[in-house]
Parts: sequence; C-alpha cells; structure tokens
Amino acid sequence: MIKTDSNIRKSYRLYKQLHTKEDNHLIVDIKTYIDIANKYNKFLLDKVLDGEEVTLPAKMGTIYIRGSKQKIRFDENGLPLLAPDWTKTLAYWKNNPQAKEDKKLLYCTNEHTDGVRYKIIWSKKRIMVENKTLYSLRLTRTNKRNISATIKKGKEYLIKK
Repeated sequence: MIKTDSNIRKSYRLYKQLHTKEDNHLIVDIKTYIDIANKYNKFLLDKVLDGEEVTLPAKMGTIYIRGSKQKIRFDENGLPLLAPDWTKTLAYWKNNPQAKEDKKLLYCTNEHTDGVRYKIIWSKKRIMVENKTLYSLRLTRTNKRNISATIKKGKEYLIKK
C-alpha cells in the first residue's frame, strides 16, 4: 500500500515549487512556514472547540464536533460492544486477581456525558474536488486530548437525533 499521508513539511515543498524565480524574495524559510501553519491550525481548532462550525478555505468543507447518543449493543456472548476502559480495568485487576485471571473488562459508557459520544466531523458535502471520499482528517493526539478535556469540563456540542 502506498502511503499518501500529507503534512506541513510536504506542503512546504509544494509551496516552494509554486513560486517562480521572480517570486523568490517572497518565499519564507521552512521554520517560519511551519510556525504560521501550526498557528493557523490551532486557531481553527480553537474555533471548533468553542462549538463553531468552521468553514475551511478553498471550498474544502466544514469541520465541527457532533455527538450521538450511544446505544449499547451486545455480541453473541453477551459482552457489550464498547471500548474497554483500560484505566479502570487495570485498577480493578490490581485489587481483584480473580478478575484478572478471568480477563474481566470494564467498559467506557461515557457517564460524564450521559452516554453521548462526540467526534469531530469533516463535512465534504459541497467540496469541488474529485474523489473527495479518499480524503480524510486525522487529528493529532494533542488535539484529541484537548477535545476530550473540553468535553469533560462540561462543554456540550450539537447532538445528532
């Protein structure tokens, strides 16, 4: 499989290629370029964290946070189809060796949000790009942690009915 991920460093190469020799005095160095791009991305994410729907430049869609009420389903063995809460599970196993031996898991039920799961959405409805389904958005770990911390502080976002 060919890796097609792109990042700020790769976009800098494209930025340099698009400028001609006459424009050379306008080209900034890579450190400045990365700093500007990072600050712009932080600005956009701060708007999203405030609950706004951010419209991206060049008609590249919108980004927002949406929640949906979680419906707990069970597999054929009667186990819930939820993500394990490893912090609580490991603490439980530490206090109960029998549970560890039986591999009993504790699951994330999102009690702090009344069972609502939030995720960031990149809406590509009106994008004027070919093969738009091949594009994806993957947040950095830091950004995911910022969203989680904001939600845990009590911030609520749009909930899908």
